Amino acid sequence: MNKDPISQQLESLSEKLSETTAHQAREAKFAEEANVRFSKNLQSFEKYYPDIAKAINNHSVRDGFCLHVTTSGHGNFVPKTSSAPIYSQSPIEQTTEQVERQLRKPVLSLTDYTGYGQNQEDDRLHVRYMTELTKLMIDIRERAAAPLSTMPDHFPSAIIFGIGLGYHVPLLLERTQFDYIFLIEPDFEQFFASLFCTDWFQVIADIDEQGGCLFFHLGVDHSLFIQDIEKIAEDVGAFALVRSFCYQHTPGNELNTLIKQWAKDYFRFQFGHGFYNDAVTGLAHGIHHIRNKAAWLTNTAQDLDKDTPIFIIGNGPSLDEAEAFIKRNHKKAIIIAAGTSIATLHKKGIPVDFHVLVERPYSNYKIFGEIVPPEVYENINLVGLSTLYPDTNHRYKWSGIAAKGAEAGTSLLDILALQHLSQTLPKIPYCNPVVANAALSFVLYLGFRNVYLFGVDNGKAPGGAHHSKDSIYRARNEDTEDEGHCHLEIEGHTLPANFGGHVLSNDLFMIAHAQLEKLLRYYDVTTCLNVGSGAKIDKAMAVHAEDLLDIEGDYDTERLVEQIKAECFSTFPLDDVSEESIALEGLKELTEHICSIASEPVTSRREAADQLRRQARYLNAYKQSKWGHLFHVIKGSLLYYHCPLITLLYTYEDEAFSLEQYQRLNELWMSYIKEIYTHFCDHYTEKCDLGLE
Repeated sequence: MNKDPISQQLESLSEKLSETTAHQAREAKFAEEANVRFSKNLQSFEKYYPDIAKAINNHSVRDGFCLHVTTSGHGNFVPKTSSAPIYSQSPIEQTTEQVERQLRKPVLSLTDYTGYGQNQEDDRLHVRYMTELTKLMIDIRERAAAPLSTMPDHFPSAIIFGIGLGYHVPLLLERTQFDYIFLIEPDFEQFFASLFCTDWFQVIADIDEQGGCLFFHLGVDHSLFIQDIEKIAEDVGAFALVRSFCYQHTPGNELNTLIKQWAKDYFRFQFGHGFYNDAVTGLAHGIHHIRNKAAWLTNTAQDLDKDTPIFIIGNGPSLDEAEAFIKRNHKKAIIIAAGTSIATLHKKGIPVDFHVLVERPYSNYKIFGEIVPPEVYENINLVGLSTLYPDTNHRYKWSGIAAKGAEAGTSLLDILALQHLSQTLPKIPYCNPVVANAALSFVLYLGFRNVYLFGVDNGKAPGGAHHSKDSIYRARNEDTEDEGHCHLEIEGHTLPANFGGHVLSNDLFMIAHAQLEKLLRYYDVTTCLNVGSGAKIDKAMAVHAEDLLDIEGDYDTERLVEQIKAECFSTFPLDDVSEESIALEGLKELTEHICSIASEPVTSRREAADQLRRQARYLNAYKQSKWGHLFHVIKGSLLYYHCPLITLLYTYEDEAFSLEQYQRLNELWMSYIKEIYTHFCDHYTEKCDLGLE
């Protein structure tokens, strides 16, 4: 029997009323729970992440900010950049499906550790052990064990792009425990909304109880994101990142850009850790700089004429574009030659005030002794990093040394500076990997802002020259009849060029370029001129050489150079460094304890991963101590071994096979550590002999 229209309408209205009443009840329940949750979350952030708590308290919600309650009783949210909510009407069910899907077919970062090479001619301790590591990793690869296909219940790291309302985080952690978790969300408002929806206080407490590390990256953009990650890698070790589960929770252009940036810059975390031989020779060179009575950069004078033009001159091909301008104006500026540009400038007839050098090997010292006559050096001043081959000091009219951070020698000299100069040494920031980085860092530290970069190209035009036409380098490395020196091949990467298009680059110049940009951001400099057709540098003004205006006014550059030398540098009142300061017994204790941890038996991946973390944390305890230099002696080598060790544990499906191969590499690591101690005792004052025949 059909119902009459009035009955149908009454029934429909009754259903709608029931739905409305039920929804109101869901909203009331959610509001009560959400407010309690927000309060608990805020208390937790105030305890563990005070800076984030401050940002939460200072956050002003926009008009229209609203959490919508779904039919399942959970919160939903429409981001400001979207017209649709993040989730369906069943956020937990939807998120659970996403978590399961990504765990079944995980995206995992992976580094190949079979490519370090086997240099039989280089008998340095680190190279020998890296050669053995390479052979072992090749042998393991050739056994063709089945690769890891699904996520185990423990994994080194998770990099989670997109917080949304946070529903995926506790679901993910129920399935897999991570030692390091990086949560990345460019939209702070979404994170703010998640405080009403996810029990972050419980997530934080659980990770803390497990001894894990949780890092929030909120409101980050792609230009600063990698810097944030690099800072963490510097603090806790690159092994926190080399084997990572990569998870994207929410879509969006900003997140996609961050993921692309991560993929592009991932190579930075694989290498460049420093290593034992670099550390011990850097320490030795610092000791010899003390013995040489070299002047050390200790402060910046307050009354320097900081408007004085500074010409930092590299050896890139664009230097030739600016040759005429430099010749017309060099007397009105302080001229700083970076590395081999000293020979190029000599050939062009351009005098130099300061020559900047950074390299520690004897081979570099030897080359620089050959490329210009001795009298050139006798008329100019040297600024070198503390790692510089110390005999270099004697060539110059005057030599000054700037402390390079994160170095064994610098750490030791800081203690001596406190004892004898009542201060630590300033560490000029972002001063590596190439000489132009050190030169720019030095002048910006002193306060100069009227800076011109010439020939600092970080690459070359496709099909173009790799250095100035007057440089010491061959036009082509294969031209063996040419008397010039071989150059580092420039290939493998591209960078935007100053005036459109791109330049070819390589790993070294990519890092150098990034360091220049970080340096300009660090000092918030916008008045640096990047002259010529090299790579574009953010915050530096791109200028064609022919568009430069000649410098007006007169600057007393000779007086200023002498003022810098007299007022910004000091000499240690020491003739040598004592054995007590070197702390041989401290190094013995350190290496023995690392080996004692490494020698403990392990029966699972998790135990082995914890074994590595315990070694790293024990070593980190030395970092800020009076024996901080011992931390730097070991740190780089530890990373070069721990990164493949942690990767090896989580590369293959068979846990027993993984542990067996881990133990083989671990035995090699313990042998390396023991030999570091015996080698250090005999060589801690030995200069770098790389290239010495």
